[in-house]
Amino acid sequence: MSRRWRIGVAIVAVLAGGSGRAEVVDRIIATVDGDPITAHELTQFREERGTAEMTDKQLLDAIITDKLLEKEVREKGVTVKSEDIDRYVDQVKQRNHIDDYRFEAALEAQGLTLERYREKIRIELEKSQLVNREIRGRVGIPPEEIERYYESHREDFRTGDRVVLRDIAFSIEVVDSDADIEHTRQKAEEVRQLAASGRDFASLAKQFSEGPGAEKGGLLGSFARGELEPDLELVAFTLKPGQLSDVIRTEKGFHILKVDKFQPPGYRSLDDVKDQIRDALYEKAIGQRFEDWLSKDLRERHSVEVFN
Repeated sequence: MSRRWRIGVAIVAVLAGGSGRAEVVDRIIATVDGDPITAHELTQFREERGTAEMTDKQLLDAIITDKLLEKEVREKGVTVKSEDIDRYVDQVKQRNHIDDYRFEAALEAQGLTLERYREKIRIELEKSQLVNREIRGRVGIPPEEIERYYESHREDFRTGDRVVLRDIAFSIEVVDSDADIEHTRQKAEEVRQLAASGRDFASLAKQFSEGPGAEKGGLLGSFARGELEPDLELVAFTLKPGQLSDVIRTEKGFHILKVDKFQPPGYRSLDDVKDQIRDALYEKAIGQRFEDWLSKDLRERHSVEVFN
């Protein structure tokens, strides 16, 4: 069964009538604590939240899971506040860039009123809150597990050569005239001459740079191939540590690059990747705990029957 319990699915049971027209048979195909699940109910469930890729067994498992979660919500008294629903609805409208009128029109096109939609959201938020309480709050990834994963998957963290890069950037706009662009280029050339004559690059970056990292002396960070703009990468990996580039023109402006350090191929450090590893292990543990919770806890405490 899918780990994403929100996926709603259904089974359509049909019989071929004498006229050749398929009819939905409203028969009981499963029960949860004696409450029936019918073929008609599953048909509606799939129409609202279903997917065609899942097998009949997976479809039925999904709606049984949904029923079990609804029962747990009621038994444990899980509730959500009206403002939580408001916040969710607002986020939906913001993501889709629509106002209240267009939002309600979209609901109407799906056969939903705003009140019915809010009720559906309330149910889903209650289930989410239940899962967070029962699953997420009880899963932790100890540091030693992260370290073991790192050591056994070191090849996943192999790196190519990298450069630690500083930049003094001068911005140009699409609306700038040719004269404005030429003025900016000349300014960049003058600053490069200052750097070439021995002036401290970091100080010049703080004074003149209009790009990211200016307050850090133009420090952009460490980059592998493929992580920089092509025009900058073409130059950056040809420089030696401490060497200045010529003034480089890009779509957004002019740049003077300086390589602080060259890092040969190797492996990313544990400190660099520990958060990434923790997130991956956490999601895996959440999925496993959810499956165990469903099969060893919920289904053992509730009566589930499936009929052929």
